[in-house]
Amino acid sequence: MNSQRLFRLTCGVRRYAWGDCGAPGRPPGIASLLGLAPDGGPFAELWMGGHASLPAVVADWPGSPRLDVLVRAQGEAILGPAGGTEFPFLLKVLSCAQPLSLQAHPDQALAARLHAQDPECYPDDRAKPEVAIALTPFTALVGLRPFADLVAEARRLPPLQALCDGLAAGPGASRQALGRLLTLPPERARAILDSTAQRLPPDAARSDRDRLFDHCLRQFPGDPAALAPYVLNLVRLQPGEAVGLPPGEPHAYIEGTIIECMSPSDNVVRAGLTAKRCDPSLFMEMLPGGAGAPAVTTGLAAGPGLRLYGVPTTDLQVELRDIDAPTAVPAGAGGVAIILVLDGALRLTTAGWSGTAPRGTVLLWPAALPAVQVEPAAAGSRWVRAGGRLAAHG
Repeated sequence: MNSQRLFRLTCGVRRYAWGDCGAPGRPPGIASLLGLAPDGGPFAELWMGGHASLPAVVADWPGSPRLDVLVRAQGEAILGPAGGTEFPFLLKVLSCAQPLSLQAHPDQALAARLHAQDPECYPDDRAKPEVAIALTPFTALVGLRPFADLVAEARRLPPLQALCDGLAAGPGASRQALGRLLTLPPERARAILDSTAQRLPPDAARSDRDRLFDHCLRQFPGDPAALAPYVLNLVRLQPGEAVGLPPGEPHAYIEGTIIECMSPSDNVVRAGLTAKRCDPSLFMEMLPGGAGAPAVTTGLAAGPGLRLYGVPTTDLQVELRDIDAPTAVPAGAGGVAIILVLDGALRLTTAGWSGTAPRGTVLLWPAALPAVQVEPAAAGSRWVRAGGRLAAHG
């Protein structure tokens, strides 16, 4: 098969309950991107990659194989001379209208151990660092707040003092407070939750954290993780802003749409805000000791209309590129890539292929393909490209 071309991917959509259902006059973001008719249900995640739980289908390859199957059969053609049996990353569009679980992802050593012990719950034996890049205004809880901030909250809302009592201010105090929160006996947790809710100020005087706590408590009554907005950093990203999530970083996405890129792992350890399996003790084992606001970045300006974002602890990068004129785009040094046409439409040409890609098209860029000539076929055209070491060549 000619690998000097791009291949269209048909990608699956997760319909988790927290996903975007749209609103009057506004279809769900992922449905709009893919040209799908809204059906009243949630559209949560678009998966672009070869992960075995929801692999893309390579529509232009003879027989339309699954990407994971094709990589195992044609590893060198897809991944490059080093070959391999696994697609090296997972790209997603994630769109949430309700909070996701309070969660973190294991590092390499812990992932291997968890997979060996319980492969059904932890299907992958590798770490899961990721980057989240906002496509719309996006709200999340990320990382532990400084302990002094939690102490200040407790002065305003005295029931929170139960999380702080007896803890000496220091690098690990916020971690200790979160651990105390997540391991509260059920009756004690309900008492603190109820007391905190009763002491909230009137609606007009409530902070964003107060409102988020109230929302989480209504959605998950009795769950101590509803107090996470007071213990974790509240992060608000504007489109084009991003935050990196190394293994072990506690987080909970709240609302909005992002691009996510990560290593090919679906391992999640949850501590609350979900009906799924939670393991607070394991969650706390994973967390780093420090606290502080996460670094928010607008990416690396690599040229006009071109920004690059890195995935922590990996050589993976995500590129947001405005396509407003004919451009020759070289392959990244890391080989295989995936393109998502985010806006507009593109005309794409390689040595052995040409085609038009409207908004929502997903394309596989094999490692053997050295460059792509791209030009806009509509105003405001833009793509997302993910792969290894894109900046090294492109």
